Amino acid sequence: MKTALLEIGTEELPARIFPDVLDQIERNIRGLIERYSIQCQDIKVFGTPRRLVLFIYNMALSQEDKIKKVKGPPKSVSLDNDGNPTKALLGFVERQGCRLEDIIFEKTQQGEYAFAQIREKGKNVKDLLGDIFLELIRSLDFPRPMYWEDTRFVFSRPIRWIVALLDDEIIPFRLAGIDSNRYTYGHRFLSPEKIYLKDVQDYKEKLEDAYVIFDHNKRKGYILDAINRLSEDIGVQPVLTEELLNEVTFLVEYPFIILGGFSEYFLNIPSEVLTTVMVHHQRYIPLKRKNGVLYPGFIIVSNMGQDAIINIKKGNERVITARFDDAKFFYERDTSIPLRERISDLSKISLPDNRGTLKDKVEMMNTLLAYLIERLSLSDRRKDLEDALILSETDRTTEMAKEFPELHGIIGGIYARLSEKETIWKAIYHHEEVNPDDFNAKVIAIVERMYDIVSSFNGGYIPSGSQDPYGLRKEAYNLVYLLGESGIDIELSLLMDILGARNKKEIWTFISQRVYNYLIEKGIRRDLVESALGLETTSISRITNTAIVLQELSYQDMFPQFVTAAVRCFRITRDLTDLPVCDPGYFETDDERALYDFVNRVNLDGEMSLKQRYERLLPLVEILERFFKNVFVMVDDEKIKVNRLSLLKDTYRLFSPFGDLTKVEEK
Repeated sequence: MKTALLEIGTEELPARIFPDVLDQIERNIRGLIERYSIQCQDIKVFGTPRRLVLFIYNMALSQEDKIKKVKGPPKSVSLDNDGNPTKALLGFVERQGCRLEDIIFEKTQQGEYAFAQIREKGKNVKDLLGDIFLELIRSLDFPRPMYWEDTRFVFSRPIRWIVALLDDEIIPFRLAGIDSNRYTYGHRFLSPEKIYLKDVQDYKEKLEDAYVIFDHNKRKGYILDAINRLSEDIGVQPVLTEELLNEVTFLVEYPFIILGGFSEYFLNIPSEVLTTVMVHHQRYIPLKRKNGVLYPGFIIVSNMGQDAIINIKKGNERVITARFDDAKFFYERDTSIPLRERISDLSKISLPDNRGTLKDKVEMMNTLLAYLIERLSLSDRRKDLEDALILSETDRTTEMAKEFPELHGIIGGIYARLSEKETIWKAIYHHEEVNPDDFNAKVIAIVERMYDIVSSFNGGYIPSGSQDPYGLRKEAYNLVYLLGESGIDIELSLLMDILGARNKKEIWTFISQRVYNYLIEKGIRRDLVESALGLETTSISRITNTAIVLQELSYQDMFPQFVTAAVRCFRITRDLTDLPVCDPGYFETDDERALYDFVNRVNLDGEMSLKQRYERLLPLVEILERFFKNVFVMVDDEKIKVNRLSLLKDTYRLFSPFGDLTKVEEK
C-alpha cells in the first residue's frame, strides 16, 4: 500500500473559488479511482492561495483484476449429444486464449450460449496515476478561467509547478508546459526557496517549516482562535460570519493577526455602512463593544507579519480612512435629498442586457405585487407595500448604493427611516435578508427575486457550470428558503406568467434544483425529497410541507405498505388516459365493490392535513391487498378490464397529494 501526493502550484487563486474547487477535486478523484478500479483507504484535499493539494492514502499497488465475459456459440452447437465440447467450442476457446475450464453457459433472450470468462490482470497503479492526475486537473471547472502559455490550457490562475509522487517515486506527466517533479515552494515572501521532497511523508514538515499551513481546516482554526484571543484582550467581540472566515482563510498561507484602528469621528456614519466597507471591500473583521456599538478598530488577517506588521497596520489604516471619508461624503450628499424625491431618477438608470430602466423594472414588479396582494389577502397593506417596493429600488439611485452595491436594501432602509413610517422603512431595510422577519419585507423579496430570475432567463442569461454572473443560484436558493420556511403558498408558475416568462419549464427546473438542495440540507431523505418534487405544483411551501410529512410518516410501521399500495395502482394505470367513468354495474367481485365504496365514500373534504389524509386512507392498504390478490385486472373482456383500470386510476388519485411515491425506497 502506498500514498500518492498531487500538488498544483499556482499564482494566487481567488478566495471565492474555495471551497467549491476542493469539493470538485475530491468528488472527481473518487470517481476516477472507482472507474480505474483502484482501492484506497482515504482521500484528503487541501488548499491555500498558491496550491491545491491532494493525498490518496494507502493505495493498492495495482488495479483490481477484471473478469470479462465474451459471448461464444450457442450451447446446442458447443456440446455434442454426450456433453463433450465440439470443434466450434474448442475453436472459440483457442481464439479467446482461455482454457476450457473458463467456459460457462448462460441463458439469454436468444437461448443458452457459451461465454468465456477472461481474467484481465490489473495494471500497476504507478503507470496509471499520470493519466488519472491529468484527467483530474483537466476536469476542474472555474469561473473566468484563463490561459497563459502556448498549449492554451485553461485554469483559474497560471500553474507554476506540479508535484506528483507515489511514496518516493515521481509520477511523470506534462501539463501546460510543466513537467511534474518532486520540488515544491514555501511561502512567497517568508520562504520562497525551492524545496526538495524526498517522499510524500516529507511534505507536511517541510511545508510548515517554510511558513505554509496547507491544511485549510487547521489554518481556519488558528485564525479563529487568534481573532477571539485578540478580541478578548481588548474587551470587544468580532463581527465574523462563516463566509468572511472562509474567505480570509483562503487569502493567506501563514496567517498573522493584526489590530488596526480608525478615528471615532467616523462612528457618526451608520454602522452598516462602516461594516460593509470593512468586510466586503477590505476583508477586515469589524469589532463591536459588548453593548453592540461599533468599536473604532478592526482585525486584519495578513499573509505577512514579523517585521512588516507595523507597515501593514499603518497602510491598512490609511486605506480604511480614505474609504470612510468617501462613505461619509456619499452619506451626507445622499441624505440631503429625501429618498421619495429620487423616484423620478429611476428612468435614468438602465438595466443590463437591454432590460429597460429601473422604472420599467418597478412597473413590472408592481404588477406582480398586485397579484400577491390579492392572493395573500393583503389589501390592508397595499399602500405600504407599493411604497416600500418603489423606494427599495430607488436606493439604487443613491451614491452609496452605486459605490457599495452590497448595501442595496439596507441603505434604502436607513435613508427611508429619516422620512418614512416604520412599516415602510423596515420592509426596505430587511428585504435583502434571506428570510426576513418582517412580513412586508418577505413580500418585496419574493417579488424582486422572481423578477431577477425570470428576466435573466428571458435574456438568455442562464447559469451553467461555474458561470453565474448575476448570482441567480443564490437568488433562487434564497427565494426557495424564504417560501419553504415561511409557508407562503403561491404557485410560482403563475408568477412566471405575470412576468412574461418565455421558458417556464427551464426556470422551474432551475428553481426545483434549489428546492432539492434546500430539503436535503433540512435533513429530509433523498427519496422522500424526490417524491415531494413529484407533486403537480410549483408551490415551494406545499413541496416542503409534503417532504417533511413524508419523513415523519416514514417512521410509522404501515408506511411501506401504504407506499406499496399506491405504487401498484400507479404502475398498472400510469400510461392510461381518457378512461371512462368507473361503472359499478360491471363489477363481478366483492373486492371490486369494497374498493369502489371506499374510494367514493371516504371523507377527504374540508381543511385536512396530510397526516390526517394518511390516517383516513390507511384502510385502503388492506382493501387493495385483497383486491390484487383476488381480482385479475387484465381480463379478456375489454369492458370489464377498462372498468377495473378506471377504478384503480380513481384510487391512485387519492394518493396524489403525497407526491410521486414511486420514488420512495424500501428501508
